[in-house]
Amino acid sequence: MLHQIAHYGLLGALAIALLIAIATDLKSRRIYNWLTLSIALAAPLYWWSSGLGLWPGVAIQLGAGIGVFLACYLFFALGQMGGGDVKLLGALALWIPFDRLPALVVMMAIIGWLLTMGMAAWRVRASSGSGLSRDMLVLIGCFLCAFAIGAVLLGEAALPSALLDWSAESLAATLAIAVAPSLLLLVATLVSLRVIKRHARRIQVPYGLAIASAGLWIIATDLAAGSGGTPLAG
Repeated sequence: MLHQIAHYGLLGALAIALLIAIATDLKSRRIYNWLTLSIALAAPLYWWSSGLGLWPGVAIQLGAGIGVFLACYLFFALGQMGGGDVKLLGALALWIPFDRLPALVVMMAIIGWLLTMGMAAWRVRASSGSGLSRDMLVLIGCFLCAFAIGAVLLGEAALPSALLDWSAESLAATLAIAVAPSLLLLVATLVSLRVIKRHARRIQVPYGLAIASAGLWIIATDLAAGSGGTPLAG
């Protein structure tokens, strides 16, 4: 009973911390060190409340957190991520079950992409004057394409039965169906970036919002699926 109370209490605290990260990132484009450090330091308590064993459970979570942090640090070194975003995602990875990390990354990437496109569309709209310009229509099309692809990648939408039947006919067809969503998303991204560069040199996107929102989505979907009680213990 104590473990269960602590478990849900810690999940609630994590959700509050992620909401604070969203608020501070939107307000000042900053995610405070005390917040990300608190999330990281509270992770062992969450492992205890989940009944996670030291081996391999805790070892996997530590490895995932360190691996995500190091991978994101490379993006920080390249100027593609902020330091607060790197620390927030690394701390959050300590909480997320290893088999849910791909879903977290996909959701984070989709939200970040949609945020970027939404802010770019606003910039294009402002620089193009009244009415829907050709560039605006292109961005809207890319936005809808990304939204549909994201739904498929996250399992929220199913492919047409005809495509599924065709993919079952051969290995080549299966690989084509598996790769197609990512390729389409890449094309939509490249087309969008080409449009954006004609109207703005740099767009400051609050990626902390994308990271925290993806974390909240994982928490909500796991609880809704009835796996919120011991998601890490599997």
